[in-house]
Amino acid sequence: MKYHILLGGFLLMQAGVLHAKDQIKVSAVGTEVSREGDSVRVSFRLNATGLKKEYVLGITPVLCGKGGVREALPPVRYGSRTAQIQEWRDTGSLSGTFHRGGEEVAYTHALPYKEWMEGASLQLEAVNRGCCDERTLAPLTLAGDMALATPAELFVPEPVQPESAVPVANKLAEENSFLAEWSGSIGGQEDIARYREEATLVVYFPVGSSGILPDYEGNGARLDHLLSVLGKIAASKDSRVAKILVMGSASPDGTKVLNERIAGERGRSLVAYLAGRTELDASFFEVNNDGVSWSGLRKLVMESDMPEKRQIVEIIDTVPVWDVSKNMGRLGMLMKLNHGKPYRYMKEHFFPKLRNAGYIKVFYESQPDPRLVSFNKAVDLLRQKKYAEAERALEGNTYYKADNLRGIIRMEGGHTDEAAALFRKGAEAGDAEAGKNLERALELLQRER
Repeated sequence: MKYHILLGGFLLMQAGVLHAKDQIKVSAVGTEVSREGDSVRVSFRLNATGLKKEYVLGITPVLCGKGGVREALPPVRYGSRTAQIQEWRDTGSLSGTFHRGGEEVAYTHALPYKEWMEGASLQLEAVNRGCCDERTLAPLTLAGDMALATPAELFVPEPVQPESAVPVANKLAEENSFLAEWSGSIGGQEDIARYREEATLVVYFPVGSSGILPDYEGNGARLDHLLSVLGKIAASKDSRVAKILVMGSASPDGTKVLNERIAGERGRSLVAYLAGRTELDASFFEVNNDGVSWSGLRKLVMESDMPEKRQIVEIIDTVPVWDVSKNMGRLGMLMKLNHGKPYRYMKEHFFPKLRNAGYIKVFYESQPDPRLVSFNKAVDLLRQKKYAEAERALEGNTYYKADNLRGIIRMEGGHTDEAAALFRKGAEAGDAEAGKNLERALELLQRER
């Protein structure tokens, strides 16, 4: 691709002469600065008149970049035979070709392109030397603010950041301890006991009730949160619910048979509630009937400041639920302790918390979105300037930000039109960075044309 600047220049320069009428006139016409690949070609037609025969006029084309960067090109020398003999006498040698005053010189020179040349100017700098003096003449500017860089060289894309490839369920698990990765089973009784200890979301029931009451003990907010998490997993492309473990339990007050029946009904009630509000059928749920939640009571006692908590824990740990020989069990011993005072406290403060059906764990399976994995790989390759590899990494990728990345790669390869089309496609898909890159690409296309 070629970039041309066609200009003409003319300047009347006063030389150091005895009379004001004596003057040197330097002119340059047909100025052309063009770029082909990595080379810049400078050409113009130069002429100089009004030279005195004993003087040598040296004219040097200079590229002047921003920040004071300069590069001098090979000079052109004008001088008469007399001036050449004088220079030989002064220096002992003659260098280069001398042109007579009034002779038009077709100047052309090619040099490697450098980044600083974008926006540079081309000027002629002249020095007139004679036997008695040397004068630097005012420079003649032939071209200014030259546009030599390609669109690809000028294009600065919006920074591309890798996307989070962490599956939705894994992200949710960072904030919700009731989520866990599925290993193929819910585990043994020890695992279930641990899940129960870790339970962070519990649904509570009034005494003797197994129906879900959203307005009771803040159940509504917890259930809404659970349904929200399940909905996000269901809507994701990289995660799915594998199993939900639900545990039903009851408080110690009441008979063993009644407590076990109520605990089971509470677990099944929660399953029905969730299944009716999601697309999960019964096969996704597993109910564990905890009956009387003695472990839950023990935990509440240990976390309290009850004066008798050591004695209560000892009874829970050592006394059987029912001792036939003594015709008394664990509950009776707790009711007798300190005339029933700690029992009444637990019944008021702890037992309501044990009347629950707590879903203990939601197990999920997940796999990172392959589109994001390949997108992030392409971002990394792009940063390493491995454009061909980055383009291959994006093959078949339908992620909405992939076209912006493809556009950047095509832009780096000098395919501005193709890049603009890809940026437009990405912008239409909702990628804001692609929209900004499109604006910049269109500006550069306009400049190029």
